[in-house]
Amino acid sequence: MINPWFIKSIIKASGSASSGGQIPLVKARTLSITVRMTFGSSIDADATVYLYYSPDGKHLDTIAYTSFDVTYSAGNTVQRTVVIDPPEHGYMSLKIVNNSSADSITDVKVWYSIQSYRDRIELVRGAITKDTGEE
Repeated sequence: MINPWFIKSIIKASGSASSGGQIPLVKARTLSITVRMTFGSSIDADATVYLYYSPDGKHLDTIAYTSFDVTYSAGNTVQRTVVIDPPEHGYMSLKIVNNSSADSITDVKVWYSIQSYRDRIELVRGAITKDTGEE
């Protein structure tokens, strides 16, 4: 998670920015989204991060899969990480909305990380169990 996945230099007052790319979900267990942004000195409202799901990478849901707020701090840089329980397969796209009509948000960066299920799943006495890696 060295390089940001999404970078936007400015989101104007009452504006929004959407990711150009998608987050691929393959055997996804958890998805962590980290958002870092600098709020303008006159900002007066939080930013909202929306995540939209697509089963095929082409057709996005019109209603957000989930969303969370980044609490504003006028003139300061704020970073927030949220852990999401995503669908196992598909794609996620991101949109950030500046809810302030008074000032811009700058230096927006987003990182993601995915924890995936292991490949090996076994059926034991009628129950599906995950491989522990022990022999």
